[in-house]
Amino acid sequence: MNINLIISDSHVFVKNNISKIFSNMDYIKYDFNNSSLDELIYDFCSVSLFDDHKYIVVENSDEIFSKGFESDDLMNYLKNPSDLSTIVFVSSKVDKSNDFYKYILSKFQVFDSTEKKYTNNLLAVKNYVKEHNSHISDKSLEYIKDATLNNYDLMISEIDKLLILGKDNISDELVNNLVPLTPDGNTNNLIDSLLLMDDKEAIKNVKNMETLSVDLTKMIALLAWNVRVVYLIKKFRKDKDKLNDVLSTYKIPDFKYNKYVKMGNIRSEEDLENLLISLSDLDEKLKKFVISRDMVGYHLINIFCI
Repeated sequence: MNINLIISDSHVFVKNNISKIFSNMDYIKYDFNNSSLDELIYDFCSVSLFDDHKYIVVENSDEIFSKGFESDDLMNYLKNPSDLSTIVFVSSKVDKSNDFYKYILSKFQVFDSTEKKYTNNLLAVKNYVKEHNSHISDKSLEYIKDATLNNYDLMISEIDKLLILGKDNISDELVNNLVPLTPDGNTNNLIDSLLLMDDKEAIKNVKNMETLSVDLTKMIALLAWNVRVVYLIKKFRKDKDKLNDVLSTYKIPDFKYNKYVKMGNIRSEEDLENLLISLSDLDEKLKKFVISRDMVGYHLINIFCI
């Protein structure tokens, strides 16, 4: 389809559908909040100097699909779109009486996540796990849904974390240990505070984990995974091809990229390499019972923040 509309406030839903539409091709991105409609239509119609086909995403296009928005030029383009351009409009909401929405719905393709019920979220997440050749029980899916207040992006974020340890099977035990129902006990908060060298926040999160009886020994593999991601993004940030390979291999969503860059700016490549060595040493000492499990959180604070 030459024209597509994605209606969603979910980063994951938007990114997945853009990937399907463009088959992971490079695309031009516009923010409608900072772009004029004339500029967009001109680019829709112009021929690419670098490729036979042009792929364009227009983010924050809510105004275009709001009640009463009018543009003869845009409607003329929709009725006669270029064969050499594929356009994706992204909007968090639409007015269904809007002429552009109704025309795209009747002639082209609309991806809408705003009317999904929570059962659809559960099915979508379950299918996501299957696509990664793993398995999760319905009981655990319900638990994650409750823990994330049925937020699709947060559910996928938790699943991505669990897939690191449960490649073939995400067990109920793993879910209960790593997805606390208390927001302050979320393991992502602890990982972020350690990588950002925020010792006060890290201590607070470790104490939360103690209260929730979370086994922090399971955090070591997750931390090592995150350190590797930070290290590779820092190392290849100026090499577009290698950076894209890293983001694709580790399935890093766009909205998390800047966070990893910030974490990488705090430490040198050598420091990040030493963190991986320290985590490996900690894991070995735990297996040899040199360090007790209840002290793992404080050893992690010592490794990352001191």
